[in-house]
Amino acid sequence: MAEAGEVAQDVSITYGISDLGFPEHQGVVRIGDIRRGRIVTDQPGRTGAAEPKASRAVLQEGDLAVVLVRRVGDAALVTADHEAWIATRGVGIIRAKDPAIARWLRIWLQTPRARAWIDQHVSAHVEPTLSLDALRKMPVSVPPPEQIQKIHELITVIEAKAELNLSIAAHAIELADAYHANWERHNASWSRRQFGAVADAKTGTGKPPSEREGPRPAQVTPSEILGASLPYIDGIECLDLAAHPGAFGPGTILVATRSGGARVAVTRRPAIPGRGVLAVRPAEPTDLLWLLHELRSRCGELSQVAQGRSAREITRRAFLRLEVEWPGKDVREQFHRVAEPMHSRAQMAVDENRSLHDLRSRLLRDISSRSRTLFRPGSPDPHGGVMAEAL
Repeated sequence: MAEAGEVAQDVSITYGISDLGFPEHQGVVRIGDIRRGRIVTDQPGRTGAAEPKASRAVLQEGDLAVVLVRRVGDAALVTADHEAWIATRGVGIIRAKDPAIARWLRIWLQTPRARAWIDQHVSAHVEPTLSLDALRKMPVSVPPPEQIQKIHELITVIEAKAELNLSIAAHAIELADAYHANWERHNASWSRRQFGAVADAKTGTGKPPSEREGPRPAQVTPSEILGASLPYIDGIECLDLAAHPGAFGPGTILVATRSGGARVAVTRRPAIPGRGVLAVRPAEPTDLLWLLHELRSRCGELSQVAQGRSAREITRRAFLRLEVEWPGKDVREQFHRVAEPMHSRAQMAVDENRSLHDLRSRLLRDISSRSRTLFRPGSPDPHGGVMAEAL
C-alpha cells in the first residue's frame, strides 16, 4: 500500500493521536465516526483549527481515514467538512499525492481479497487491531486511472442511493412516531392496561436453537437490535417454524435493553431470539404497529425494569406487569391504517438497499477475482506469478 502511487513517496501512512487536551472548538474524528464509507459525527459547533499545530493527525481533504481497531478496514474519504480536524488513536491516515489513489484504496479495502488479508494480519490480544506497519505492507492491486474513475463513480452511485434509502426509511419511521405522539396527547380518556392483557412475551435463551443435524440457524442477539438503525430485523428467509420451537414468525417485536435505554425491532422473517432478547407478540395482528410505537416511546422505562447493573435483560414477568396506554379498538385500527403505509415505504427502501448491497458485493468480488490483471504496467505483482497487461 505504501507504494500504491507512481513512486514510493507519493503515499504517506500515519495514525491519529490522543484526543485529550484539545480546545473545545476542535473537531475530532474517532473510529466510531467512520461508518458506511463516510465520516459521520455529532459535534455541533466544532471546526478544524484556524492554524492547526503541525501534527501528523491533522486531516486534509482527500485523505483516507482507516479504522485500525475492532472494525478493521472500514474507511472513509475526508471531505471539506472535516478539513483540519484531528484523527484520534485507532484511526489510520493515508495521504496520496494523486487523489485517485486514496479513492481506490477505500474501494480496495472492501474487496474480499483485502478483507481476507486483514483477517490474517490482525492481532487480537484484547480486540482486533491492525498495526500501521502491516497496513503499509498490505498488497494492493492498482488499475489504470480511467478504470479507477469508472469503478469509483459506480461505487459512489450505489452508496449514495443506499444512503438516500436509509434517510427515506428513517424519516418514514419518524413520521409514524410523530403520529403516535400526536394521538397520545389525547389519552386522558384512554384506559391503562398491563402488557400481559394485550400481548404475550417470551425470553430468548442461549441454548442451541435446534438439536437437528446440519447447520443451526443463528440467533438474534441484543447487539443486533441495539445497533439497528431501523426498527426491523430480517431474520432467516427459509427457517422452518415447525422444526424450531424457539423461533418466532414475522410480526414479532424483539426487545433488547441496556443502561442507556431499550431498542425494539419487528421481525420481517422468522427469527430466533437469543439470550437477553425479549420476544413480544400482540394479541391482535392489527395492534402490532401501535404496540411497536408505544414501546419505542417508552425505551427509558423498559431499561429501568431490566436486570443487572448494565440493565441487559428484561424478564417476561417484569415486562407483562408494565402498564401500557391502550385506546379503543377504533383508535388502534385508525393508527394502523395511517402508519402501515409509512412502514411499507420504509421497508421498500430496506429491500432496495439489499439489492444494492448484493450489486456492490458482486462488483467487489469481481475486482478481487480480476486483481491480477489490474496492476499498473511495469509494477511488481505482490501476489507472485506473471504480470498481465492492465485491462
